[in-house]
Amino acid sequence: MEDINKNREIWKEMMHEASAKEIETRILPYAYERLSSGKFVVTGYFGGWVLLSEEGLDSLKSEDFYENKDLYEKLKNSCIIIDNENLDLATGIYSAINRNLFLQPSLHMINVTNTCNYRCRYCHAGVSQGKDFMSRETALKTLKFIFKSGGPYITIEFQGGECLLNWKIVKLVVEKSREMNKIFKKDLHICIVSNLSLLNEEKLRFLAQHDVAICTSIDGSREVHDANRRTLAGHDTFNVTNDKVLFVKDYYKKLNLERKVDVLATITRLALEHPKEIVDTYVRLGIRTLHLRPVQNFGDALSRWPELTYTPEEFYDFWVKAMEYVFELNKRGIDIMERGSFNIVCKVLNHTDPMYVELMSPTGMGRTALLYNFDGAVYSSDEGRMILEPVFKIGTVDQEPMEVLGSEDNINTWASSFLDLTCYNSPFRPWGGIHPVKVYQDQGTIIPNVNMHPEYRIYAMQCKYLFDKIAEDGFEKELFMKWAGRVIK
Repeated sequence: MEDINKNREIWKEMMHEASAKEIETRILPYAYERLSSGKFVVTGYFGGWVLLSEEGLDSLKSEDFYENKDLYEKLKNSCIIIDNENLDLATGIYSAINRNLFLQPSLHMINVTNTCNYRCRYCHAGVSQGKDFMSRETALKTLKFIFKSGGPYITIEFQGGECLLNWKIVKLVVEKSREMNKIFKKDLHICIVSNLSLLNEEKLRFLAQHDVAICTSIDGSREVHDANRRTLAGHDTFNVTNDKVLFVKDYYKKLNLERKVDVLATITRLALEHPKEIVDTYVRLGIRTLHLRPVQNFGDALSRWPELTYTPEEFYDFWVKAMEYVFELNKRGIDIMERGSFNIVCKVLNHTDPMYVELMSPTGMGRTALLYNFDGAVYSSDEGRMILEPVFKIGTVDQEPMEVLGSEDNINTWASSFLDLTCYNSPFRPWGGIHPVKVYQDQGTIIPNVNMHPEYRIYAMQCKYLFDKIAEDGFEKELFMKWAGRVIK
């Protein structure tokens, strides 16, 4: 961890030395794409950007912009051209949208069990084969590892399987982590991801008393949710989840707690025809943030993949319909935000890093996020434990954190995910990322063919759509600015 702090100081010193020298005006590498309006979004290497007319772009290409004061200032303010005056601005933008590069691991996911009382059609964790539970000994070793891994921020997130099936270990980790933090004094957050079916007032009281955030899954309308998420006995689950979310919200309200329930949607082929119904379900529950996530080809999903999946273009069409409805609702005064869009506009409009692992380059796997399995194995990401080969197992909780983080396999994963190497001609590269586990599952290697990777193709289409809205300079841009100013933990 000392090396990270040292690197941060070296970076600052290098920038200070560079700014002290006279730098002639020069054009940095840039990329561009035509928008629907006919304008071009032009992006500089450090993450600054500008909208140009075709004439303005031609002037940039021919380097015939020095006499055009307005164009020169646009290019300078977006750090596409650089000199002494804007060097600090350029490096400031880069370090802000890539704040993750200067932080130690902060997201620590603990898989307390790989078994579950549900049988979701798309289950990424493969719980149909699960029967294991984390022991007390492994849980205590995991906590020791987490607190030794350094950094001022720690988020402990319980994963599964169904976490509440191993309630005694969840309680142990919560109590011990709060106790340990009296000594370590970290900025500690705890979250549990659960289907909520086993949540009762006793468990909720404990979670509320220990400030544990709650996250669950609702895939949209009753039709879609019950088709995707059923109990082990084959029963519907929509009503149960809906009632549990309201139960938690009512409990918080009684105690005057300023808390919310986070809810995620996994989009399968069946959901593509129901964008409005999915959004309406969230609105009815008072959920103000929805995250429309593509289904993943891990675990139990593999056995029925053809009936779950779709093309990137099909998902994008669904997402656009959902976004247009989100805009309509916001115009009517109903506050609701799509989390995937938030992750992008944070970087684009506010130069803020939302710390979303899948939009980091190099990847945040094994760097900002770690997964601790029930058996004490450490993986570089939650998805890393979901594939058959131990490609992304980087150590165990019996080792020292720096030994695990500095392992050759972990460093190779980081190196493979630099978009600078594989996507240098895309204007959306500065804000994107690639997920090596998903690349490996799709392409059989951690070296990505970015243009063939479904999720990056979706990301690029989403970016173009968002920039189309920004270029219109109307209600949607104002809404994006509002979203970008939010803080989500």
